[in-house]
Amino acid sequence: MELNYKTAWNDKLNQLKGMHDNIALLCENKKVAYIDIPLHFNVGDQLIYAGTEEFIKNHSINVVYRAFDHNVELKSLEKCELIMFHGGGNFGDIYPRHQRLRESLIEKFINKRIIILPQTIHFSNEIEKNKSSEIFSKHPDLYIFLRDEKSLNIAKSFSKNSALMPDMAHSLHPLIDVSEVESLNITSPKIINLRRVDVEKVSSKVNIQKRAFDWINILEPWDYTYFKVIKKLQRFSFLTPKLVRAWKKHSDNLIFRSINFFNLHNTVYSDRLHGFILSYLLGKNIKLLDNSYGKNLNYFNQWINDEDLVEIIIQKKTKN
Repeated sequence: MELNYKTAWNDKLNQLKGMHDNIALLCENKKVAYIDIPLHFNVGDQLIYAGTEEFIKNHSINVVYRAFDHNVELKSLEKCELIMFHGGGNFGDIYPRHQRLRESLIEKFINKRIIILPQTIHFSNEIEKNKSSEIFSKHPDLYIFLRDEKSLNIAKSFSKNSALMPDMAHSLHPLIDVSEVESLNITSPKIINLRRVDVEKVSSKVNIQKRAFDWINILEPWDYTYFKVIKKLQRFSFLTPKLVRAWKKHSDNLIFRSINFFNLHNTVYSDRLHGFILSYLLGKNIKLLDNSYGKNLNYFNQWINDEDLVEIIIQKKTKN
């Protein structure tokens, strides 16, 4: 039994990682710009970033320009044949700055191939959705990859080239050896209670008596200092390549700390999608809770559906 579930875990992660090959085919023999690299402390986005860079390396993709979401240099984009946007969960009207960036560059570069790496889409405003889809749908060579069926159905009005694709963090597999996958029979659980504190949180109780933590709790004072320096220097566009390289090192350090923290525990309660994905990459026993608009369960049902290592926790909402 133990060998079977560990083999199934490894096979599933290899399969999800392998699906990224279809994105690589669109990038062959092209000069690529990778845009909207996450400059913040959400470890989930940093895991996507690390997975994307691993994907770029594994497929020898010719990325000639990288940039954050601020001060993107149009002259550098002109020299590229393909623009690739960072994936994640910021497609829609919850995080409008990122959506506006995509809209702006899609309008401006109608002659270039554009790829949006795997996203979850959520619009709370139908008018905003329609305005955005009108801009996207005019681009003839736009590819949008989606992390779940619900998002795919929305994306069809944005681009005819829309398809399902697992999160880019899966390109980080293998983070551990199969032999390190946790046992299904844990007698002494060491629990992480990872709970959102942002706009996607759900006010609910779970049946454990342990203080919750969020990604912000692994940060040190020097993280903030480093971040402020990079943010301040962002206004000089000629520094962008150096700043991206500097931030990549810091991002890798942040992920390294997160992995080490998770590896001190064998059971993870999480309402963060990438708390779940990181835990699964590390072979942990997972108690999965949903976020405010169904992102986590939609992703689980679409790609993982592993009832051995993952238990779905139905949340009891609390009254404010």
